[in-house]
Amino acid sequence: MKYCLTNPILDAQITEIRRKIMLSMNGIVTEQMTRSGIVYKKNYGVSIPRIKEIAANYDPNHDLAQGLWLLQIRETMIMAALLEPIENFTQRIAHEWISQFDQIEIVEQVNMNLFCKLSFADKLCLELIQSDKLWNQVTGFILAARIVGKLEPDQINIIVQKAFEVSGTADFHLYKAVGLCLSRFCRKDKETATFILKVIESISNTSSVGQLYISTEVKQEILFLDIL
Repeated sequence: MKYCLTNPILDAQITEIRRKIMLSMNGIVTEQMTRSGIVYKKNYGVSIPRIKEIAANYDPNHDLAQGLWLLQIRETMIMAALLEPIENFTQRIAHEWISQFDQIEIVEQVNMNLFCKLSFADKLCLELIQSDKLWNQVTGFILAARIVGKLEPDQINIIVQKAFEVSGTADFHLYKAVGLCLSRFCRKDKETATFILKVIESISNTSSVGQLYISTEVKQEILFLDIL
C-alpha cells in the first residue's frame, strides 16, 4: 500500500506517537515473542493497554491511521485500527491491510477494534472465508465470531458449511479460528447450536488434530451454555 503524508501536523503526531512507543518499550516481551515465533518487522513489546492509552490522546483520523499502518510496526499497526474512522475505511483498504496480515495478534486486534464495526463486515467476512489464502480464512472466521449477531441465517449456513470444509486443516491458527467461530455461533440460539452439534458429530471420531480441537471446543461450549 502506497501512502505519503504531506501534512506537517500529522507528521508531527506520528513522530510523537513513535517517541511514546519507544519510551514504553519492553525488550523482554519482544524477546519472548520472538522466541515464540511471533516476528514483526519492528516490535517494541509495548502492552496492549499502553497502546490504547497512547491512542486515546488522539482523535480518530483516517490519514493518521493510514500513516501509522504504513510503518508496519506492531504497535503502530494496532493503533491504526484504533484510530481509523469506520466511515473512511473502504473495502479496498481493508483488503490492502489483510494482504499484510501474518501475525494472529494483528488479525485479532484489527477484527476487534475495526473490522467488526464496519457496515460491510458481513460481506467482508463471507468473502474472506471463501478465499484460498490462509490468513484471509483465519481473518474471516474470527470476524464471523465477532459479528454473529449481525449475520443472517443464510450467511451463517454458508460460514458453517465452509468451516467444516476446512476443519481438517493442520494449521493451528485456522482450526482455532474455526473452533472459535462455531462456538460463538452456538450462542446465537438453540436451533443454531443443534444444527452445529449435529454436523460436529460427523467429525468427532477422527485422527485429525484440527477436527478434534474444533469438536471439543464446540461441545464444551454447548455444555457450558446448557442449551440442549
